[in-house]
Amino acid sequence: MVNNQKDFWSGVMFTAFGLGILVVARDYPLGTTTRMGAGFFPMVLATVLAALGVIILVRACVTKRKDKVSGLALVPLLLVLVATVFYGALVHEAGFIVATFLCVLIAARASRQGRWLSQVILAAGTTLCCYLIFIHGLGLPLPAIGSWFK
Repeated sequence: MVNNQKDFWSGVMFTAFGLGILVVARDYPLGTTTRMGAGFFPMVLATVLAALGVIILVRACVTKRKDKVSGLALVPLLLVLVATVFYGALVHEAGFIVATFLCVLIAARASRQGRWLSQVILAAGTTLCCYLIFIHGLGLPLPAIGSWFK
């Protein structure tokens, strides 16, 4: 019996996404831990996601807390989707820094708790961390500053 509907449906979603990614990535070469192939990271991440989903599903059935799903929050959902599409559309022309900052800022607006200042600080901190990790550290071949600003 499901006691917590919110955890139940979250677990279903995580498990479904994890299993779906496993199916899609099954034909990618895994490689080894020292020389990873294209499928290594997606397979590991999908396995962790599916396992987390199963844990949440079990927790939803054994917990005493009763939470019902009250409805679908369309505006936050649309803001996160718009932020993701916006990032993909602008990352090459505007650059990694501008696209990441704006994407995080738009997605942060989906939260009811945050204020503008805290969301700008979040966007700046996330952009800095992502720049240091992906552009500087891993050498991701994306322009830090796009052609619009050159």
